[in-house]
Amino acid sequence: MGKHPFKILCIDGGGIKGLFSAQILAKFEEVYDTKISEQFDLICGTSTGGIIALAASANISMSDVVNFYKEKGPKIFAQKRKKNLGKLWLKIKQICYKGKYSNEELRKALAEVFKDKKIYESSNLLCIPAFDIITATPRVFKRDYKKFTEDNKKTYVDVALATSAAPTYLPIHNLESSQYVDGGVWANNPSLVGLMEFLYQFANDERFNGVDILSISSLEVAQGNAPKRNCNSFIDWNENLIELFSIGQAKNMTKLFEFLDGKLKFPMNYVRITNEPLSAEHMKNISMDNASESSLKILQSIGNATAIKAKMDPKVERFFTTGKTLYF
Repeated sequence: MGKHPFKILCIDGGGIKGLFSAQILAKFEEVYDTKISEQFDLICGTSTGGIIALAASANISMSDVVNFYKEKGPKIFAQKRKKNLGKLWLKIKQICYKGKYSNEELRKALAEVFKDKKIYESSNLLCIPAFDIITATPRVFKRDYKKFTEDNKKTYVDVALATSAAPTYLPIHNLESSQYVDGGVWANNPSLVGLMEFLYQFANDERFNGVDILSISSLEVAQGNAPKRNCNSFIDWNENLIELFSIGQAKNMTKLFEFLDGKLKFPMNYVRITNEPLSAEHMKNISMDNASESSLKILQSIGNATAIKAKMDPKVERFFTTGKTLYF
């Protein structure tokens, strides 16, 4: 039996913009007549990308994940009061109170999908980043493998709430003796997390002859054509501040992998899928928590167009014409 590359899927964080990522993967499942869980040895996802990663590892179709965002997103990111007064109240909550949103709708939606499913039931290896604010250290939730035996009994719902607890948006998630916030504070693009897992567990495994990483962005609003801003205070920045940190971290990962190309002792194929620059009108309608009907339509449409373009790339096709090596 010949050697194969260790195959990793990595999915960025980005709130409701996860619909864009889910639509890309749904189109790939349709075009290649497969399920994501059948194609990758390891699935990594941060925040909203962590929810998608968990769903994929539970053999849930990506078209169902798309519907999850469309049906549950407006409830999770509920704009209960209309127009300016409602927006002002959400900003006051975000800055002065306990966060912009409760996580009760998210918890209910996750429980409806995952029920009491535990990590050991995953069909794939998993790496789901979060951040432990008690110890001030990064945390990666994983499916137990070899010497790592910490997370198998944790529920999908708990891990999803931990990785997606975006500061000022959603509450801190308490789990056992720790408190977790969104993994996007350190690994919004979890590609390096995936590569490190390969190096730690599989670089010397005789079944593998290198690593292939497919990285899916959440829709990037700023693609070099954003309007000039005059942001100085926290209020001026508003929600754009957290999105700026996330995009900066993700772009840094892209630069890092460009630098690593050809410098490792094993073959590495890194493919990053992101969107084309947005129109000014689209930029106005998209943010981490804008789950309006118009925003959801834009996210799904751009995700579909991005997937149609990406599927013609032989480097992308390669991920879906050969299966994974590890089965659980």
